[in-house]
Amino acid sequence: MNNTIHPSAVIHENVILGNNLYIGPNCTIGFPAEYKEGFGTKVDYTVELKDNVVLTGNVTIDAGSRRNTIIGEGCFIMKAVYIAHDAIIGSHSILSAHTCLGGHVTVGKFVNIGMGAIVHPRQRIGSYAMIGMGTIITKKAKILPGGIYAGNPSKEIGINQIGLERNKVDSLTLKQLIDNFESNNDN
Repeated sequence: MNNTIHPSAVIHENVILGNNLYIGPNCTIGFPAEYKEGFGTKVDYTVELKDNVVLTGNVTIDAGSRRNTIIGEGCFIMKAVYIAHDAIIGSHSILSAHTCLGGHVTVGKFVNIGMGAIVHPRQRIGSYAMIGMGTIITKKAKILPGGIYAGNPSKEIGINQIGLERNKVDSLTLKQLIDNFESNNDN
């Protein structure tokens, strides 16, 4: 394990650490979820940080309440991001500074979330989506794979063509991703 962990980071003893991690100053990882009914109770679930994850600093990731909170391989999470309990972040996603994800949020792979975005609990964000700075993703929003979303409340403003091309996602593959997302089978 070749991990760099800043001495001011606070990591719960149950957290599952991958390899080649960077955990910056003042990160708090794996402590009990913030929800009224469960606060102060025993932590049955934890946080899993997969390989090559970067947490730049002041990141808070809560332990799961019903499943582990999972940060996928190669994720880059910038300063002051908050990830609530039971969230699952797909591989190679980027969460910009001051992003706030509610509990049970699922983020697909290769998603780019802009600075200060807020995501309602239990929301799903499709793979290869781009979320604009300051966007509010409400309870009723649908964030499809490959789309660009912005505003309050969020609305689709385009297709993430650059992200799709960069990751070699053609139109047929995108259609399949959207169909799977709509049928609730995948992100």
